[in-house]
Amino acid sequence: MSDPVCGAQQPGTIPSPFDWWPFVAAGAVAAALGYVYASGVPGVNGILGALGYAPLGTAFGPAMITGAAAGAAAIVVLVLYYALQPDGCIRSLPKGQAVCFSGIVEEVSDTSSTAVDVLAPFAIPPAGIFNVVVKSMYWHLVTQNAFWVFCTASGSAMLPCIVKDESACGGKIGSLIGAGAGAVAGIVAGYVGAAAVAGAVGCAASGPFYLLCLLLVILVAAIVAAAVTYAGAMVGGWIGEGIGSIGEDPVGDAWKSLERGAIVTVQGNWVTNSDIGNNEIYYVTQLGRTGQADPRPSYTTTDADATAADDCPVVIDPIR
Repeated sequence: MSDPVCGAQQPGTIPSPFDWWPFVAAGAVAAALGYVYASGVPGVNGILGALGYAPLGTAFGPAMITGAAAGAAAIVVLVLYYALQPDGCIRSLPKGQAVCFSGIVEEVSDTSSTAVDVLAPFAIPPAGIFNVVVKSMYWHLVTQNAFWVFCTASGSAMLPCIVKDESACGGKIGSLIGAGAGAVAGIVAGYVGAAAVAGAVGCAASGPFYLLCLLLVILVAAIVAAAVTYAGAMVGGWIGEGIGSIGEDPVGDAWKSLERGAIVTVQGNWVTNSDIGNNEIYYVTQLGRTGQADPRPSYTTTDADATAADDCPVVIDPIR
């Protein structure tokens, strides 16, 4: 059996999957803004009325409500973009197959980010990635239907394995809930802030600076609403992260101690990456470390084949 061909494969064109949700979200936001412009926001008008404001009773009322709604909607769509990624949180993982294989870890990369965890919990990335030089009996997992094959410097096929951050789902779901609650508060705050600015600068519907005032109140309303909505998404995400991190994480615990040269047996969801076209494990569901290889500049398939028998299931599901 000849070694796999590294790099780009034929036909070489990576198919990009159609993703429906941005179009649905854009249509929903457009419809919502149209309704807001005509009628205001249910509940928000009552809150503003209780505060002494008449949402649609002034010349700038519709513009302030619409600007605030647009600012809040922009943050909600941003959170939705990450929350609706096919990562198993809200949308299912990419359709794949449960597989098991073994080999030697060539590279280990920590992809987590404290800054993202704190400032954008809705966008928490995987905990990390490790590339495994697979035994020759598992070459098909690297090459079958792949548009790209990753290899070591010595030309041996590797399979990327992605480790999930168990707090990610909680962060995304919490951010989505927090953004929804923050959007209501943000629209109110945006309207009140814009009204205060309009009053402070003396905006009037019949004045010579009508258009400038109109633009000002829209911008102020949008910025304030977006800031409050984002704050809601952050707080909700922090709470969700905390809830999501409760419980055991055997894969994450094993991953944290993983290092280059580790001899591993890996089980997980085998898929083709839609961006690069390589096969990968997304995510790892079981990770066992069975030894440590001698240090080398780069590991080879021969090194992997020389390791002891793995502890994969006796019967491995056939590749379909």
